[in-house]
Parts: sequence; structure tokens; C-alpha cells
Amino acid sequence: MTRRSEHTGEFFDTRLAAYCLVEHDGKILLTLWDMRHRDPKFIPRWSLPGGGIDLGEPIIEGAKREVYEETGYAVGDLTLLDVTTGVIPGAKRYSGDGHPMQTVAVTYRATLTGGELRHEVNGSTSQAAWFTREEIQQLNCIERVDNILRLTAPRD
Repeated sequence: MTRRSEHTGEFFDTRLAAYCLVEHDGKILLTLWDMRHRDPKFIPRWSLPGGGIDLGEPIIEGAKREVYEETGYAVGDLTLLDVTTGVIPGAKRYSGDGHPMQTVAVTYRATLTGGELRHEVNGSTSQAAWFTREEIQQLNCIERVDNILRLTAPRD
């Protein structure tokens, strides 16, 4: 949705997205965010499965849909972990009319309920894989992954 900011007067878009932390057998499900089809210089980074919620779509259903689209897995029993906001400058966006975009990212913990690992085709991710928390420390991840792993770190 494009609207004019009451604070700055500039036009901006908003995007609601949902992501899931899926842990199973000591591993975490990640997807490789990969925009090289739009920008050959893009450096792929690992993310939690998830993405944009469609207009009118219930957010939990959107989170489940995104996990399935990107990984082939069905999830359930979603529990809210975190809500964050951010701003993507217009010049750094991969779609839209060049307006800045206010993002709202909702992250859930989800339980694996079925499916088989597969990679997304013709989407914003190119791979899906399971990693231990220790392995994730060696990966190039988006900030959301690091933040959620800190938030959910086992307590001694």
C-alpha cells in the first residue's frame, strides 16, 4: 500500500511479512534468500522461511503458506516470537515504484507437521536446508536469523 507519511510528507509503501523458526531433531530450517535473478551482484544470505502476506490473508495462514512454498514442509502450532519493523530505502528495493518501504516482520515458532524438503522454484529463495545452531554461526545470514537465535537460545 502506498501512502504519504504524516512525518516527512514523502510517499512510502508498507509490507507485512511472516517468518517461522522451525526446529526439528536439533536442527533449524533455513532458506537461501537469492535475488541474483534481479541483481547479478546480489550476495545470497540465509533466512528463516517466510515472506509477504497477501492482502486479506490471515497472517498465520500466510506464514504456513510461505514455509510450504519455500521448503515443502507443512507447519502448525505457531507461537509468536517477535515483531520488528524497518525501512528499506527506495533505491535498495527490488520491486515497487522507488518509494521507501516500511516493513513489519512477524516471526513465529512453528512445529513441523509433515512434508518433504524441496527447494522453491521461481521465487525469492533458491535453497532450503537444515542446520544446527553451531553451523548457522558460520553462515552468511540476514540479521533476523541472528536475532531470533539469540532470543531463543537455550538457557544454562
